[in-house]
Amino acid sequence: MGLSYVWHVTRMRRAQFQATPPRSNLVTLSSPRAGFGELSPRQARGVLAGLLVVVLASIAMSLSPLHSGNADRLRRGAGDVALYHAIVSRIHAGNAYYTAVSDELPLRGYPTKSVFNWRTPLPMLLLGRLPDPRFGQTLLALLALSVLFWGFGTLADEFGLREACIAGLLLTGILLLCVVGNLYVMPVLWSGIFIALSACGYARGNVRVGVVAGLLAVLFRELALPYAVLCAAMALWERRWREVAVWSVGFAVLAFLFVLHVTFVNELIPPDAVAHEKSWVRFGGWPFLLSTAQMNGYLLLLPQWITAIYLPLAMLGFAAWRSPGGTRMALAITGYLVAFAVVGQPFNQYWGSLIAPLLCLGAAVSPRAIVDLWHASRLSIPWSSAAWHQRG
Repeated sequence: MGLSYVWHVTRMRRAQFQATPPRSNLVTLSSPRAGFGELSPRQARGVLAGLLVVVLASIAMSLSPLHSGNADRLRRGAGDVALYHAIVSRIHAGNAYYTAVSDELPLRGYPTKSVFNWRTPLPMLLLGRLPDPRFGQTLLALLALSVLFWGFGTLADEFGLREACIAGLLLTGILLLCVVGNLYVMPVLWSGIFIALSACGYARGNVRVGVVAGLLAVLFRELALPYAVLCAAMALWERRWREVAVWSVGFAVLAFLFVLHVTFVNELIPPDAVAHEKSWVRFGGWPFLLSTAQMNGYLLLLPQWITAIYLPLAMLGFAAWRSPGGTRMALAITGYLVAFAVVGQPFNQYWGSLIAPLLCLGAAVSPRAIVDLWHASRLSIPWSSAAWHQRG
């Protein structure tokens, strides 16, 4: 089915290209999706210079003692995976969820004083109730494949096959995280997949997928709440009242479930419970952002200076993506990056799984954005922006 879909999109794009007369540079640069074609030469050169400075500074930071992240020594990450897998195994053996959590957290040395150290039941409860927890890994892999094809289709519709193929390649790095080892027990990984499904659903005009996937993202991990609030605010701003009503009902249900969760947890927190030694407000800044952006199967295997190039390029791609779908993703990514720059401890690198699939889409648009910038700067180059667009 996936190959037939790609073949169908390829034929549609080829037919569209053959039926459309060649476009001049002026038409290409005036396209609302060209991104930077309307900039003056001085402005375009300024953006290119700024991009170069940010990339070089990021590379230097990733190679300095200031760098953050534990991709090279996944001790804490492995501990979290082992914890969740143990909880899933106990649920599968017949234990209640909160009984399993209250036993495993102190046993493994995790602080239990804050209610936020107690994960909400999904997806561990779902995985534990399946005939075989590995079925959940298959389900997550299928959801990741859906993100891959929806992301491919989104960029094929808005840009071209070149950008779609780049996005598809990068998104296979997200798929790797879903099928390797026991990472499928991580709630944040599920939540990031649902956020990507929601954003692609909105970009392709499927509001139902956008809303349902957005609510599921919050249900699996409360860290997805800012994205859901953004979607509801955009619906309110655009006066889509039916969608606002659905979001309101969804938020009410989520609030009720979270209150139940807090009630159960408060009864299990012992008087001598231990809290985290350090505050969650750490102002990790750009080093921590680089570590969160590294949550891609490929980037985790590469030196972090590769991510230091990848993240600025992805943000440049979102800056050039002027459609409603691109704007939604850009706002979501920017909001999370601002939050992660302030809140989050070094071992919370895995929070980057929330935005990792969306970063793939922004990075896929970045080559076109760079070509547009360079062409607008009127610097001599061996290729033309028009040729890039026409061959796309």
